[in-house]
Amino acid sequence: MKMNSKTVKILILSVIVAAAALIGCAVVMMQKANDKEKAAEELIKATEEHNQAAANDTEKTVVTITPTPEEINVETLNDVEFEDVEDTIYINCDGVNIREEPAADGEVVSVAPQGKLYKRTGKSPEWSRVEEESEEYYVHNDYVSEQQPEVTGTAEETPADVAENDTASTTAGTKGKTVIIDPGHQAHGDSSQEPIGPGASTTKPRVSSGTSGSVSGWNEYELNLAVSLKLRDELVKRGYTVYMTRETHDVSISNKERAEFATQKGGDILVRIHANGADDSSVSGALCMAPSGSNQFLTPNLTAASQSLSNCIIDQYVAATGFNNQGVYITDEMSGINWSTMPVTIVEMGYMTNASDDANMADPAMEEKMVQGISDGIDNYFG
Repeated sequence: MKMNSKTVKILILSVIVAAAALIGCAVVMMQKANDKEKAAEELIKATEEHNQAAANDTEKTVVTITPTPEEINVETLNDVEFEDVEDTIYINCDGVNIREEPAADGEVVSVAPQGKLYKRTGKSPEWSRVEEESEEYYVHNDYVSEQQPEVTGTAEETPADVAENDTASTTAGTKGKTVIIDPGHQAHGDSSQEPIGPGASTTKPRVSSGTSGSVSGWNEYELNLAVSLKLRDELVKRGYTVYMTRETHDVSISNKERAEFATQKGGDILVRIHANGADDSSVSGALCMAPSGSNQFLTPNLTAASQSLSNCIIDQYVAATGFNNQGVYITDEMSGINWSTMPVTIVEMGYMTNASDDANMADPAMEEKMVQGISDGIDNYFG
């Protein structure tokens, strides 16, 4: 069949239109396929994120923030936890070990007597952390109490930081007053220095061996102890509780430590027993020493009470013995006075450098009068 040119053109145009339609359908189908693929990818990604989040939730742990020891005021030493405290405690029996560490085998740094007072800075169920001379040590709770213990019976004690010293307490008295007797000096002096008072820059020897008798042959430390032991017995008869800083000569206790011992024992007064000496052998008589009203280490009330105690004792002492009355000597140079926390006096019983005084003080009958006079003075002070 023969086709004219017009028919041919129509046929070509129809083919082109049909091809275009086919291409358009193909493009639409491809676009839809791409959209489906993209949607599937997004669905897969969303599913994975959801699953990961769920997994994270199941794997979460609770984190507890534990406070540091500083934040909860707890110190741990040798696996012992100490709660910080600020109070005071007493040693409730004799010969208690104060240790460097809170352990039964911890090094013993001192042995504390009954009634010693400590500042407590920490406690655990078994141990107390205590402070002494700016250092921290440990004592077992079985041997401490928050109330001052009663003093009963006769027992050997140990003054602070001097574990070798023998001391003694008497049966608790009926007067409700405690007298600390300090027999002055000791067999061997100690020339090493200690401050004359709390915070003082001036120092003196810790303790000396004292003077000696011109006719008796006694050393002062021997006479002081002999009279002090008799004084102790007399005061016990009168109903006082009495503690002695020493009962033997072979000790090493400084003047500061003697005053601290008196504080630890809760004394009401501290009576220091001494004998005098002078370059001039004609000087004789007895006196008591007391602090001045301007003493920088003691309160005005304490200095006034010390002067009153001194006056009471010297008046009764010379009345009983007939010794020359040299009155009350005011001084702020005595370590044993300046470190005291209670009314204190130093009784200078007589001059060992004077033949008459020395012979009298070595006479047992005169010693009884000396003891009666001191005891009467103490009675008057408390009366």
